[in-house]
Amino acid sequence: MNEKEQIRRAYYIEGKSIRQIQRETGHHRETIRKALADGSVPQYTRKRSRPSPVLDPVKPI
Repeated sequence: MNEKEQIRRAYYIEGKSIRQIQRETGHHRETIRKALADGSVPQYTRKRSRPSPVLDPVKPI
């Protein structure tokens, strides 16, 4: 399970306080607050397309 999911589950479903989650996970309270404020799980996105390889023009030879 993802750490953010684990923090959200502990807070919203199990009803634990932020300080209690802090003790259990070892994360700072602000980090826990950020995880609770961010509703989505981050996804990997490529920032720019990769250029074609340098050898492509001579590859058929």
